[in-house]
Amino acid sequence: MFINIEAERLRRYMSRAKLAKALAISPSTLDDWIRQRKPIPAQGLRALSRLFEGCSIDYLLKEKPAI
Repeated sequence: MFINIEAERLRRYMSRAKLAKALAISPSTLDDWIRQRKPIPAQGLRALSRLFEGCSIDYLLKEKPAI
């Protein structure tokens, strides 16, 4: 799971539906991206970085640490 995408979404008080709409994707696609079921295309990564006010793509792609 990409924890920083979720953290930035929550920091901005955005629902998953609102974030998906801002990215012009379905909420299920967003969920697939966050849970790493589908790869995030480069265009989606750039859009997330811009939407989250310049957060780096490296930061956004940080994964949840294994326990």
